[in-house]
Amino acid sequence: MQVALFVEGSEAPPRRRGKAPLEQIWTDDLGEVLDLHEFDPIIPISKKHLVAMDPEKPKMSGAGEALDQMIVRYLAKSPFEAAVVAWDLVPAWNPEGKFCRFNETLNLYRFLADSQYLPCLWVEQAGRRYRDLSSRPSPGERESPPSLVAGMVLALCMEPMFETILVQDEGGVLRSLEIKERPEGWPRQGWADPKELHPDTRVLAPAVSAARRIRPKLKAVRQVPGDMRTNKDGWGEYLLRGLLADPTSRPVVLEQPLVRRLAEVASRS
Repeated sequence: MQVALFVEGSEAPPRRRGKAPLEQIWTDDLGEVLDLHEFDPIIPISKKHLVAMDPEKPKMSGAGEALDQMIVRYLAKSPFEAAVVAWDLVPAWNPEGKFCRFNETLNLYRFLADSQYLPCLWVEQAGRRYRDLSSRPSPGERESPPSLVAGMVLALCMEPMFETILVQDEGGVLRSLEIKERPEGWPRQGWADPKELHPDTRVLAPAVSAARRIRPKLKAVRQVPGDMRTNKDGWGEYLLRGLLADPTSRPVVLEQPLVRRLAEVASRS
């Protein structure tokens, strides 16, 4: 079965030789470790594409097309049979907001089931999924994980965001960067902190900035252009690859809820 991945990430990721960082993350790094189905195509999105499906919300600046419209557009370009949609729970424009992963997932299926653009099969599958979720006595009560079948969208809400899996082992990040001790400007807080809602800007961004100031230049700095603001996916891929290659950090990454849900996707596709 050909499965597309619509995933939060850069719209125009800087490229090294071969695949873009976003592709490397989901096919080479997590894909190989979890034996994931190779997603094809992989389409970067932002949470704004999901919000744009809500008819009660005003149109957001830079939102562009809604997710259901995007799915239809890519179905026409490169047909696929099912899709995984992965997005950050906490949006960049509201880092202090209160969000619920179950409610976000429920709303995604509700909007897809109400779509005026998706093919009938996709609308019907979204409706079935919405009814299943909304009828549960509690979010965690289910008979079994959903399977990826034709017309199915499998939601993967990343709580609070993808970069959470990269900040659970500070020592592993230092080792990935080949740094023996914390350099000047290295963040002391936020590592493995369940209350940290923006590990990208508050933990990884200052860590990468501190690494970039080290002289002589680190191998990572020579290989990954830019910083966390200009090349978030590139740094995320480099650190993820290093953590997965580290025998101490690897099990920490694999125990994260997001990674466990990805393993579930692999088992049901």
